[in-house]
Amino acid sequence: MQSPGSKSVKSASLAFFLLSLILLLQSPIARRLPTSSISILNVNHASQSVPPIPNIVHFVHLVKLNPTGGVSHMDFQFRQFLSVYSAWYYLRPESIYIHTNVDESLIKETLRKAKSPYTQAIARLPNVSFHYHAAPNRTTDGQAIDKIPNQSDFVRTDIMQQYGGVYLDDDVYVLRDLYPLRHIGFKNIVGRQADGHVCGAVLLATPHGEKLRNEMMIAYHTLMDAIFDGGWETHSVFLLTTLVREFYADPSQVLDLPQDSFFPLSWWHDDLEYLYRRHNDTAVAVVNNKPTTKFESFIANFKLWQDETWERDWRTSYVLHGWTSAISSYLDETEQLEVFGSDQGITLDYVLEGTSNFALAVLPAVKHAVENGILNHVTNGSMALGGAVMDPEELLEMGIEKPE
Repeated sequence: MQSPGSKSVKSASLAFFLLSLILLLQSPIARRLPTSSISILNVNHASQSVPPIPNIVHFVHLVKLNPTGGVSHMDFQFRQFLSVYSAWYYLRPESIYIHTNVDESLIKETLRKAKSPYTQAIARLPNVSFHYHAAPNRTTDGQAIDKIPNQSDFVRTDIMQQYGGVYLDDDVYVLRDLYPLRHIGFKNIVGRQADGHVCGAVLLATPHGEKLRNEMMIAYHTLMDAIFDGGWETHSVFLLTTLVREFYADPSQVLDLPQDSFFPLSWWHDDLEYLYRRHNDTAVAVVNNKPTTKFESFIANFKLWQDETWERDWRTSYVLHGWTSAISSYLDETEQLEVFGSDQGITLDYVLEGTSNFALAVLPAVKHAVENGILNHVTNGSMALGGAVMDPEELLEMGIEKPE
């Protein structure tokens, strides 16, 4: 039996840990953690006793509510449809859950009234369902959570610690099956972004329960409430990066993947242009396929260095993050027109044209949707075709300002 004194010591230790973590995350040291002290792979800690991560997928789609709790629309753009469809196409999940702050009693009617054909396309997919989840507007200590992306951060960690599975931002596109990762024997699987930090736009996790405890995901959700400061990174990438380091030595807790796995490019100008720019010449690469179906032919024609082209080889990436919110910040209007052409965004025609690295990456899923009649109700004149460029006012609400 524990004495009251031992409980006090544990409480004091927990308080000290929280305080230390908060101070660490708010210091310049946090920005240097990923590249200086954290090893990338932890596969030696994999355990056969950890069951597979559930093959269920979660998206969070929060909208602005009016004072009475109603909602004007819950529309999805083409890029968001593509994110959901790529998960459905490659993962064949048991369920795809779209968690929204629209009241349960209003979801069906709101979907029925949706103007975007892509909202209807998502709602008609097998095993896709919409579920209400309250969006928190204050932390436990009273700190306001005003921005929808910040509210989404809290919702995703709550979902993942309860249900587990695969969480994806709505500008993340699946490029191959995640089965090997889900069965590798870790409770959490995360990936690094270009600056070395761990990004929460893609999360794989087992649910937390009495028999199978997922302490890192519980810590992520709990500490997010404790350290939220109204900013963009403290409670998200800085916290998650620090927790990966803290739980790294705990067997089977976390597998930390290198950048190419989940976040092969960045939100910076040159990477965005490299990802989205159209090219005049036709692509020749076979996307997401083996180099050859005949091993003998592969050996006979092997070259150590391939001829350089504009095409990127996506075979080392499981998913692709599109960094949608950064496009308006890092590409001016003239550059956006040059990159996307007259469509000025990610459209169905832009992808089917297959002349950009982004299009090559997502083309198999889009072709499947077209060939199977999923998009028969969509016309080229639809106002909902675009989706790459976000409104500047929306960006400001998210706390993102256009750089000088």
